Amino acid sequence: MCARLDTTGLVADIIYTIFRRDTAAAHERCCLYRRADGGYWITADLDSTGFQPVAQYVEIHAGADWRIESLDIRLSGSVRRDATHRADGLTWRATIQTDETTIEQAIDIGPETCVDFDSVWLKALAFNRLKLAPGQVAEVDVVHIQSPSLEPALARQRFECIGPQRITTPMGDMDTMHHVASDDDHVWTDSRGIVVAARRVVNGLPHSHRLLEYHWLA
Repeated sequence: MCARLDTTGLVADIIYTIFRRDTAAAHERCCLYRRADGGYWITADLDSTGFQPVAQYVEIHAGADWRIESLDIRLSGSVRRDATHRADGLTWRATIQTDETTIEQAIDIGPETCVDFDSVWLKALAFNRLKLAPGQVAEVDVVHIQSPSLEPALARQRFECIGPQRITTPMGDMDTMHHVASDDDHVWTDSRGIVVAARRVVNGLPHSHRLLEYHWLA
């Protein structure tokens, strides 16, 4: 469960600083691996002292079309919980392990259902999969994985592609595509579909992902 991958097939290594208002509250290191079958492995390791959970590790397996096949999550620190999520045909299966019990859940999904969780990669995967042109909007069913319970629930989510935008990041100026999810999750991706900036509001406080390091190795 949540086993660390080696560097075989590594194509991108990215580190973000996460700001709460204008205060650095966490770092998140993300790695993108290309699988031999054309699909992807993705890891995201978040370490925080500024907000909960204290630490979060995510591992994603996705197909060549960016459809999520499985999602493993580990929370540690003041909240300790593991979850394994799997797409099994048109059923989404979840196993959540706490210190006290094991929870098994299953919900029906459609072939186009996306997945949403509190990680910068989940929005990127949805936009990479939807391939919206500037000005296009899509409303799709999503499996929303709640935090910190890690239990799945079906929801409806709106995705919009605003259009190309040149932005300034700590790594310099970049040409990006500006997307919005659920009206207040703003995500800027480069031509490879990698998130180079993100901004949202959590409990009334602005949070943002800003690039600290970005290495494209493909």
